[in-house]
Amino acid sequence: MTVLLRIDRVTKRYSRPGGDRVALDAVSLSVERGEMVGVFGSSGAGKTTLLRVAAGLQRPDEGAVIYDGEHVEAMSSAERTRFRRREVACIWGDTGVPDGLSVLDYVTVPLLVDHRDRHVAERRAGQALLACEIEQCAEVALDELSDGERQRAAIARALACEPRLLLADTPASRLALIEEERLMALLASLARDAKVAVLVTDSNAEALIHCGRVLYLDDGKLLDSAPTPGLGRVYPFPTPAVRSAADA
Repeated sequence: MTVLLRIDRVTKRYSRPGGDRVALDAVSLSVERGEMVGVFGSSGAGKTTLLRVAAGLQRPDEGAVIYDGEHVEAMSSAERTRFRRREVACIWGDTGVPDGLSVLDYVTVPLLVDHRDRHVAERRAGQALLACEIEQCAEVALDELSDGERQRAAIARALACEPRLLLADTPASRLALIEEERLMALLASLARDAKVAVLVTDSNAEALIHCGRVLYLDDGKLLDSAPTPGLGRVYPFPTPAVRSAADA
């Protein structure tokens, strides 16, 4: 496989009263095409910052972010905007989708903003909704969807842009267990079948069992990694007990 995303000794600091806070401390990782890599860590570990740097939304203070041989941190603002529109899609677990739009319009808008033909945009949107098993909600208003349906709509919006890199920040954090399982399996199939590079974070290690590798981020430091065979448990890091059906 080809390495699509390489993060090389990236450090990111935030100014705080009393001294800087180091959100990422010389973090290095790579993601290949067709691979789904998970990053496990508690709240405040630096997971969201990692994805924002990978997406070109923030520049690192040190180190490099290399996408398909190009340095993202060295791109101009216009080049980074084009990169995010054409190459990368982001799914943020804590960001709600806007009310007032139909699901189809919500998925189609980014393609129209990128000056795509409306018929082509709607065809792609329909295909993405079908892949996410939410095509029956195409004409439904976003504010009428369940949390699980909203997250599927957000994924469909990302897929419609045909990204080569997908970044997902705790995408199933507000979903019931059964919806979480289906959503993470969908991301894994996207990596496997469409050869997309997927980098996903979560504070619940059990949510990452579909990942080929799981990296452990703690207080801005990437400590270790381990393979996760099949649907086996994430290891060697401690994981919470498997939730019961009553939690769903």
